[in-house]
Amino acid sequence: MILVYTHKISGRVNYIFRHLFNNILQKEVKFTTKIEEFIAYNGPKFSYSPKALGNEFHITPHPILFQQGIKHQFIQFSFWNDIPIFFQTSDSDLPFDIFSASFYLLSRYEEYIPHRKDKHDRYFHKDSILSLQGILNQPIIEIWTEAFKKSLQERFPDLIFEKRRFYFEPLINVSMARLYKHKAFLRHLFGGLRDLFSLKLRLFWLRQQVFWGNKKDPYDTFDFILQLKKKYNHPLTFFHLLAPYSLFDHNISRNNKVYQTQLKYLADYADVGILTSYYAMENEENILEEVNFLEKIIHKPIVKVRAHFNRIKIPDTYQHYIEAGLTKDYSMGYNAKIGYRAGTSIPFYFYDIENETQTSLLVHPTVISDIMLRYLYKLKPEKALEILIDQGEQIRKYGGNFHPVFHNFILTDLPYWKEWNKIYIETIKHFSPLNTVKNDI
Repeated sequence: MILVYTHKISGRVNYIFRHLFNNILQKEVKFTTKIEEFIAYNGPKFSYSPKALGNEFHITPHPILFQQGIKHQFIQFSFWNDIPIFFQTSDSDLPFDIFSASFYLLSRYEEYIPHRKDKHDRYFHKDSILSLQGILNQPIIEIWTEAFKKSLQERFPDLIFEKRRFYFEPLINVSMARLYKHKAFLRHLFGGLRDLFSLKLRLFWLRQQVFWGNKKDPYDTFDFILQLKKKYNHPLTFFHLLAPYSLFDHNISRNNKVYQTQLKYLADYADVGILTSYYAMENEENILEEVNFLEKIIHKPIVKVRAHFNRIKIPDTYQHYIEAGLTKDYSMGYNAKIGYRAGTSIPFYFYDIENETQTSLLVHPTVISDIMLRYLYKLKPEKALEILIDQGEQIRKYGGNFHPVFHNFILTDLPYWKEWNKIYIETIKHFSPLNTVKNDI
């Protein structure tokens, strides 16, 4: 146990200390506001207060953890042993306040501040302080925590920390369960005409075969995904889009009985979550309706959620998720950029600054997706696999959670996804054998 003296135990202090010590460093921490108790303690201890009390490990706090609401924060980066830092301090055993800096990132403080939005009305990744500093691709909180741990051990040589265990779980976005099958006749007709006029005759013929029941739909890869799950013994979650057809939501009808039967089947062999629709970002009623619809199909409670297109608005969307009974979110990432939106790969509870409280929503960061690599980065399959493996190994190094996002159609045999099925297979082959412990908080 580590004893921490602080002059005030605010909600923010309690939240971020518990996360960094209990969750990341796997070490119990106890607070005290009594100077006498702190001085009398003979074990590892440090003070988090304006002034040191003696010869203990000491960090001078930045004011953000003792404030309420949103206030302007001056952010200026510098370097400590080649590590980028901000919220610098003086007269401390660390040159910056790791707790305040981590809180700023985890709470998504910068997303409460008026900001520029991209074409999908999302927080624009280019304006993130991590992006502006050029470190969006690093789990900076884990890097800070590792350096902090070494500093504590230098002061307290007998202090031992257990290493957090790496956890790997791919996520399958089912935004289009079928390419041709079970779609309305008009969608089939116009799609076929488009194939003809663009001289895609092979696709036109495939469309006819699939639509009229003579061939399996190329996007119906679910049996193969489950076979791979069984073979490599890795956890897996399917996220299903069950919203009416719209400009950005293109799945087949959720009322299709064959599709509903498949949803029940998948729920028997893997975890299932809801992929909230494009227009649900600020619409609590849509979220509730979509969750309830999926629960009625599979006869199980839904607790996992991802936002289609990663369309979340902090804090509104997360507040709606909580109201809908969802407890595990997998939307904390950017749709157009590889990176750690909250500066971490380790799950953390969402702290609602509007209500100054730690919520029940456990946020699982996502860093990378197949769509991002294929269409935005325009990479060849070999390079995409290399980046996926490198990203996962970086997360493994710090005992984080690696949740690469794939789509069911990556395993299709269609020409324009040729060789991409190997990306999925090789990724799970590489990481699954070492996945032995689930690292939720």
